[in-house]
Amino acid sequence: MGESGEGRQSESGIDIPRTIGAIHVAPLASGIALIFPALRAAGSALMLALFGVACSIIGLAAIAGLVRSGDTAAASMLALAFAGVFALPLLLLGQLFIVIAVWTAANSFCVEVTSGGLNVVRNLFGYTVARRAVAGDDITAIDSRMAARYVGAFGPARYYRLVARSRNSPRPLLIADSLRGPAMTEEIRQLVIGQLARPALAAAGVHAHLEKEEAHDSG
Repeated sequence: MGESGEGRQSESGIDIPRTIGAIHVAPLASGIALIFPALRAAGSALMLALFGVACSIIGLAAIAGLVRSGDTAAASMLALAFAGVFALPLLLLGQLFIVIAVWTAANSFCVEVTSGGLNVVRNLFGYTVARRAVAGDDITAIDSRMAARYVGAFGPARYYRLVARSRNSPRPLLIADSLRGPAMTEEIRQLVIGQLARPALAAAGVHAHLEKEEAHDSG
């Protein structure tokens, strides 16, 4: 048992589970698993839901008012045109934002990182909805991209995501999100590159989190 634990530690560099922000890092026999739980972006989901509810209420109120205003044929035609141009699209937009809010709050995913590559499983309400894998030798870059920027009482906060680009697919693979700030983004990025055993990836790709820091230092 002791030899197995030592082997795991020497191979993956991580012998016990730990947490980085909202991300759970768990050791595997030949790598690590990055677990992104549901509700990790609860704040974003709440804002999306509030905007969706507001649009829906305004759209419904407009439609209700237009329905009651059709006393004459001309008024009915005008009400129908207004509903088609403004009220109904606003209602549908509100519903769309509510659906996005539910997805943002309820989705989770797990990224297994080994020297053999990346394996991503995405879940919604605990049910698997997507799987995708990329071989380690096919990965050409681990890019960081800005996902959102918020201004709060304690100053601005930037959130980033990481995507893996491969030579065999034009579609990048999302491997991390909800990364708060450049430091957390770089920590996860270096952790992934280390487990892939591809040190050349450190200098490859787009590093949005580092570009923001460099721009701030220059200013």
